[in-house]
Amino acid sequence: MSKKETKKQTVDMRQRIMHAASSLMMDKGIKETSLKDIARKAGISAGTLYYHYSAKEDIIYDIADINLQQITEGLLNWIDHIDAGTSREQILKTVFEKILAAETRGKLHLYLISDAVTANGALKRKFTERYAEWRKTLVLGLNKVLKTYAEANDSLAYLILATIDGLIIQQMFSNEEIPIDSIVKLIVNSS
Repeated sequence: MSKKETKKQTVDMRQRIMHAASSLMMDKGIKETSLKDIARKAGISAGTLYYHYSAKEDIIYDIADINLQQITEGLLNWIDHIDAGTSREQILKTVFEKILAAETRGKLHLYLISDAVTANGALKRKFTERYAEWRKTLVLGLNKVLKTYAEANDSLAYLILATIDGLIIQQMFSNEEIPIDSIVKLIVNSS
């Protein structure tokens, strides 16, 4: 077997493990999910799991990294394709909808934030780095389309991130549809 094929098999197996772990963590929570549970859900032996991940924390780091990277890539893609004539309302609505649309990713994001805040220093550092990256990415995008508001765009980026986290929480605990249009109008009219 070539090195390329071996690497692909390793990547495929790690993705399979992360998918199983994500599913279990969403259902049972991070703390209640064991490596044995993950191996069983992935349909592999404990030895195979340990070959790829020696600790649950390593799986959590990879899941968090992929989760955070997907959100970051979504923001960067949005910036690359945004039209300079796009209104502030449409910008905020698009950002909120993109992130809130992935309900599973949002829930996992919240679980990971909780773990990072309460017990996991390494995960907290990852989130700190990614939040700074998201904020800078948002500022770049906002500066691209809201040039006359450049001084306020840094603060608006903080507000957007805080609002997104809050909306993820609201989405988890409410059966009601989040009134994104109204929230966006309120933010835009108050800035």
